[in-house]
Amino acid sequence: MQKGIRLNDGHVTYLGLLAKKDGTRRGCLSKRSSDNTKWHTKWFALLQNMLFYFESESSSRPAGLYLLEGCVCDRAPSPKPSQSSKECLEKQYYFTVNFTHENQKALELRTEDVKDGDEWVAAITHASYRNLATEHETLMQKYLHLIQIVETEKTVAKQLRQQIEDGEIEIERLKSEYILYLHKICSTLFSVYLPMMQERNSPLIPVWKTIIQDYIRSPHAESMRKRNQVVFSMLDSEAEYVQQLHILVNNFLRPLRMAASSKKPPITHDDVSSIFLNSETIMFLHQIFYQGLKARIASWPTLVLADLFDILLPMLNIYQEFVRNHQYSLQILAHCKQNRDFDKLLKQYEAKPDCEERTLETFLTYPMFQIPRYILTLHELLAHTPHEHVERTSLDYAKSKLEELSRIMHDEVSETENIRKNLAIERMIVEGCEILLDTSQTFVRQGSLIQVPMSEKGKITRGRLGSLTLKKEGERQCFLFSKHVIICTRGSGGKLHLTKNGVVSLIDCTLLEDPEGTDDEYKGVQDMEHLDFKIVVEPKEGQSFTVILVASSRQEKSAWTSDISQARLLCSALLCMHHVCLSDASLYCDDVDIRFSKMMNSCKVLQIRYASVERLLERLTDLRFLSIDFLNTFLHSYRVFTSADVVLDKLITIYKKPISAIPARSLELFFASSQNNKLLYGEPPKSPRASRKFSSPPPLAITKTSSPNRRRKLSLNIPIITGGKALDLAALSCSSNGYASMYSSMSPFSKTTLDINKLYVTSPITSKIPDEGEGKTDKAEETIVSKQGNPAKGQNGDKEFVIRRAATNRVLNVLRHWVSKHSQDFESNTELKLKVIAFLEEVMHDPELLTQERKAAANIIRTLTQEDPGDNQISLEEVTQLASVGKAEAFESHSALEIAEQLTLLDHLVFKVIPYEEFFGQGWMKNDKNERTPYIMKTTKHFNDISNLIATEILRCDDVTTRVAVMEKWVAVADICRCLHNYNAVLEITSSLNRSSVFRLKKTWLKVSKQTKTVIDKLQKLVSSEGRFKNLREALKNCDPPCVPYLGMYLTDLAFIEEGTPNYTEDKLVNFSKMRMISHIIREIRQFQQTAYKIDHQPMAAQYLLDNSSVLDEESLYEASLRIEPKVNN
Repeated sequence: MQKGIRLNDGHVTYLGLLAKKDGTRRGCLSKRSSDNTKWHTKWFALLQNMLFYFESESSSRPAGLYLLEGCVCDRAPSPKPSQSSKECLEKQYYFTVNFTHENQKALELRTEDVKDGDEWVAAITHASYRNLATEHETLMQKYLHLIQIVETEKTVAKQLRQQIEDGEIEIERLKSEYILYLHKICSTLFSVYLPMMQERNSPLIPVWKTIIQDYIRSPHAESMRKRNQVVFSMLDSEAEYVQQLHILVNNFLRPLRMAASSKKPPITHDDVSSIFLNSETIMFLHQIFYQGLKARIASWPTLVLADLFDILLPMLNIYQEFVRNHQYSLQILAHCKQNRDFDKLLKQYEAKPDCEERTLETFLTYPMFQIPRYILTLHELLAHTPHEHVERTSLDYAKSKLEELSRIMHDEVSETENIRKNLAIERMIVEGCEILLDTSQTFVRQGSLIQVPMSEKGKITRGRLGSLTLKKEGERQCFLFSKHVIICTRGSGGKLHLTKNGVVSLIDCTLLEDPEGTDDEYKGVQDMEHLDFKIVVEPKEGQSFTVILVASSRQEKSAWTSDISQARLLCSALLCMHHVCLSDASLYCDDVDIRFSKMMNSCKVLQIRYASVERLLERLTDLRFLSIDFLNTFLHSYRVFTSADVVLDKLITIYKKPISAIPARSLELFFASSQNNKLLYGEPPKSPRASRKFSSPPPLAITKTSSPNRRRKLSLNIPIITGGKALDLAALSCSSNGYASMYSSMSPFSKTTLDINKLYVTSPITSKIPDEGEGKTDKAEETIVSKQGNPAKGQNGDKEFVIRRAATNRVLNVLRHWVSKHSQDFESNTELKLKVIAFLEEVMHDPELLTQERKAAANIIRTLTQEDPGDNQISLEEVTQLASVGKAEAFESHSALEIAEQLTLLDHLVFKVIPYEEFFGQGWMKNDKNERTPYIMKTTKHFNDISNLIATEILRCDDVTTRVAVMEKWVAVADICRCLHNYNAVLEITSSLNRSSVFRLKKTWLKVSKQTKTVIDKLQKLVSSEGRFKNLREALKNCDPPCVPYLGMYLTDLAFIEEGTPNYTEDKLVNFSKMRMISHIIREIRQFQQTAYKIDHQPMAAQYLLDNSSVLDEESLYEASLRIEPKVNN
């Protein structure tokens, strides 16, 4: 008989008690008995690879021990209960411990909690000495490898230190030789010229004085002064940037790391690493760079900067990783903000005083603008550095390296602009808006509209639309995205509040551009001059409702309705777009003439980064889809890489020769097989109600319905857009499959016609085509019907008809957007305007044209030919003409309110007429700037003229008390301008107060009241250029138009984009990412240009502001300042 193994019983008991006290895992488990009939509850304790069990938790001695080395622990399925068993197996979870050798029964255990069971399985699985030994061996090998690396690095560092020390010794030796040589030369010169200079009337004294004065006035000295100014401003901006990085790391990164380590983490460590990749390293890098820059400034006037950039350049790969991760970082941040705990914690961090109400995404974007800032600085340094200067080569090399990284940065900033815009809007809404955390949402436009209740529509007149009461009650801040319309009211502090039914899903809505109603309502529409449009919403869940919005002008209404219609059509097409995109490799694979970014546009197609002009025009006329963000960018920027005639010729070609103009790859996908169409569009709706609630509009069905009482008609059931919007190619391609007969069989005697006033047909409605077009339409129908004799021929005829309709609608769609949003293109080019009108008239005479297409063409012609009454605001030319008559009254004759209102009116008139094409190419910085950007230069001149007028008015007063009164009055004007959202005038006035001729008047400033100085400080903080005008940007974000921003802020942004980022690549491809960034800035500028002030023109006050006859120039102002308070020699 085999004897049992003897164990040290006392030590085993000690280990059992140790496991009971400090074990890895402890708790009650049920253990199956040896005869497999019963379960016994024991108290188990795991210590290292030993599993002890006790009769109960209070037992002082273990009842048994299992050695777990080499065992396998797995979850096990629940056994079938016996009939006599009354236990509930639903709350019991089993696992087994299997021993690897034979004749050893498995240990079967169970718990009453799935989480408890998983934790026991995990603990037992890792209780292995062999695993620990293996991991220890691996770590030791890594440790030895790291020791070797550290030793190698130490050796290299020691060698480098020795080289540095040798170099320092050599530098000191050369310095001593240089000083000795300089002393010799000086002693020689003094020995020769000193006796002569000691004579009383020595001719050398005026000679030396003349030499010094000539040098001070020389171009070289002026260049060195400007170079020093660039370096000093670089030091200030670097200090500001280091502070921004410090806030990013200390206020966000490190606290979120600690939060990720808490028991209930609102964010994981992986997400923190993804959001803040390399942020801490970049902060340390720039702290070193800043200290080095301070050391260089300390040795002024000797400034050596090239070696500083030599330190920065090897670290650019760290920046490159940050840049490439930027898009992913913002996507992770948007995803994490869906967690309420994280969002609440993040708001606490952002509420800290040093954040100054800036969001986390703002701080994450700051490093993206730093490299372009260095490039601008290097451009300025090189401009003031002589060609023979010792640093010029090094600075040129640094600029070229930084420009390479800047191109990548511009692409990433362009691609993440949409995410940052959505997050900024979501943060402004007090209640929050989760749909904006969807990174696939594309921002389209925003603006102020007036919302009219249905019951009041017929009573509101045009006069009341401008009243303060209705403006306060009905004004809404509206945001259009690719999938939703957001309607908000503006609250205190600039925050937004969602209105009731303020989130409108475009997939559930119908747009009525010209709503029809009762006679009373029609009278109200006349009073509103047809500036209203209606959105009827039929949500899948809940009651339907209607939103009526009123624009301020016909152009604004047309822009809103065009964009809403296009976005609505895209929502319908997106349901079937994915298959189309996967089938066409040209939509996501780079080629020699096109390259894509990682971001998708509103059509779920990769955005274009670089492309040839031909590929851009091809995307514009691709009948399968039309991204609204691509269309807006293209219409803003096409003048940079092509001309209006080329674009129009392409549209005409698509209309006249649609088959030959469409690329072969598009035609192949245009008519896919019937099986593919089923994949694209799914099953048709089974009832009229289902048709209304179908997730996308039904596809185009061209059917020949017959009736004993009617002739054969063409029945169309398509997603149509008001005024001839583009038909979706994906929907059109279904006409060749079997769905037409299916729809026809569902309603054999009904006919769905196109309703020009609706976004898509909501239910089958029987109507007649107008008599005047009936004959032509019947001919087209007979032509189609005649093709049915030959099936193949008929099928080809249907395909050609579908392509023609799609091409016609695409051309009319693009023209409508072009004409409604960019009317100045046609106002400034009469030849282009006449060419478009002639083409549209030709389209209208097409016998195969459908009724709604003819109406759409007529609407575009009417928009081109009729004058938009707009806002009825007086023009700048009229104001200037009135101001030139008579003599202007004195400053004292006008109140501060009157001057502020007229200054605001003038500033906005000057600002609103700047055409968008002047913002491309940095024309305002070229030698021929007055010819290339006359309106921007006129705005700059107006700013300087007003600033000179204010300074002249202050310095004209000889009496201190009068001078103080004038200054306080202008400060009051500035504060009123702030309330009127005229931030340009605020900067005009504060900059004039900061001019050297005014700022140096110490005696005058001592008399200025404390209250006035407080107001000045508040205004200067508002328009300060610190942090890329962060306070001014925040104010613009929190205010509703009308508004006059400071144009220089946008010109600085455009200069950042233009520097180091050419319009074309080396392969002659258009840099469309750059065009997209510039388009986003233009979109914001035009938002403020389009909303006019309702301020009455006061001729006398305007004449005073425009009268420059007595305004002093800069030199005369300083002379007047010296007369008032002469310089005091210390």
